[in-house]
Amino acid sequence: MDKYKVVFATGSRADYGIVRNYLRCLDEDNRIDLSILVTGALLSSKFGHQVELIYRDGFKIAKEIDIELDSSSNKSVTHSMAVALDKFGAFFYDNQPDLLIILGDRYEMLSVATAAAMNRITILHIHGGELTYGNYDEFIRHSITKMSMFHFTATEEYRQRVIQLGENPERVFNLGALGAENCLHIDETMVPQEIRQLIGKKYFVVLFHPETLTNVSVESQIDEVLKAIDKYKNYKFVFLGVNADTYSDFIRLKVKDYVSSNKNCSYFENLPTDGYHYLVKHSIALLGNSSSGLIEAPSLETYTINIGDRQAGRARGNSVIDVNCNEVAINNAMDRVVLRNRAERIFNPYYQMDSVRNYYDNTVIILKTIRNNSYKYKRFYDLY
Repeated sequence: MDKYKVVFATGSRADYGIVRNYLRCLDEDNRIDLSILVTGALLSSKFGHQVELIYRDGFKIAKEIDIELDSSSNKSVTHSMAVALDKFGAFFYDNQPDLLIILGDRYEMLSVATAAAMNRITILHIHGGELTYGNYDEFIRHSITKMSMFHFTATEEYRQRVIQLGENPERVFNLGALGAENCLHIDETMVPQEIRQLIGKKYFVVLFHPETLTNVSVESQIDEVLKAIDKYKNYKFVFLGVNADTYSDFIRLKVKDYVSSNKNCSYFENLPTDGYHYLVKHSIALLGNSSSGLIEAPSLETYTINIGDRQAGRARGNSVIDVNCNEVAINNAMDRVVLRNRAERIFNPYYQMDSVRNYYDNTVIILKTIRNNSYKYKRFYDLY
């Protein structure tokens, strides 16, 4: 029997880091021909040309697809989306995998999903059903859900929301979040020496992205964050590179300028996944608005100061402190985590034991289902 042809599409270091162990399981199965489609920030020199991580891990890359990534405005973002739709449409016209795996909600993945759906390629969507009211990821995620045949969600609440969107319950699986389990298995040999040198010091990790669906200016938000940090000269702050959302370049320039003027601050554009988890695990708290603060930091028993509305609507554990994006609120939360009781038990709603194995096992079942059935179309599942 021919091997199952499986393709995973990725455009960011975060997406790739989340699924890396899951992809390893698929790649080691001699029944599966796994390859990776690489695009977006992974191919950009500005973001460190992180495609090298995938080559280093030994995965087969089906193709590198440059989409002229530019996040300086919504106009430039939609241009990148148009380029992605055209190039991925051509790829899927000529290449017909049995299954395309897409994670999450980035704008380039909406183009990938549209191109695949138009070419009648079966899509498995990971992390559907979640809410992020402050960002355009919100409607992108639900749109990808409607183009996908199978779904792996991170909580039961999210599974029910995917079903509410009209997806057949038999094809929606609550398997937990891969990131919530992956971060428990840190390969310390992959941790950069610069990160190791921070251990034993009191530091915060700062990872702040733009909100793209609110009317709050990016400039005012990052200014409030930096003013709050400025009050804590006795602590170190490790800033990480922002993602490729609209206006992210402004945040990057502001942060780099601040770091260059403050000796208690350092900046890393990119870190390997293990390095990032190691850094967060040993920090006082993760400060910002990254989804990893809700999904991964609780597994690392690290508190998160979640700023603003970017992650509004997402499930969160008891280690997440939500604050408005203003200097006073952020400082109050920082005071709280500095004095926190480290014996307090942290609950992570995204964690399920053996999620990597369960993702792999259910993917194999899906592949067998695809081979045994001919889908003419997907029926809308009505709740009533």
